[in-house]
Amino acid sequence: MFLTSITGRAGCLVMASSMILIAVTPASAMPSRVAISAGSFFAAATQCETADKITPGQTEALRKALDPYLSPADRRSINSGYARGLKDSRLYVVELKRWEPFTPDSTSCYRVQGVLDDYKAHLDPQ
Repeated sequence: MFLTSITGRAGCLVMASSMILIAVTPASAMPSRVAISAGSFFAAATQCETADKITPGQTEALRKALDPYLSPADRRSINSGYARGLKDSRLYVVELKRWEPFTPDSTSCYRVQGVLDDYKAHLDPQ
């Protein structure tokens, strides 16, 4: 599992696979837990940007690029996960059904960058 090591626990892959699914199938809303998890991932990415561990501005740009693929319910849930993830420095792990701590250190942010790059590749598959 690619993202398991972001929190050191299994379950983070759902964030990546769910976000990739958004880019391919814009018509339907995703489960709210998945959207909350995605929002918490974007909060983690924002923390990495703030800590100068990854290039600033890319998280906001990616969120804007995803926006046309999201339902109103997806937007609300992503925003909710983002706000809580940013406030509490946590990631919501769907499989565990709980929030896990996130520290924007070099290792975690390197993995976050990899996921951001994957998202970008799926949105703009040149």
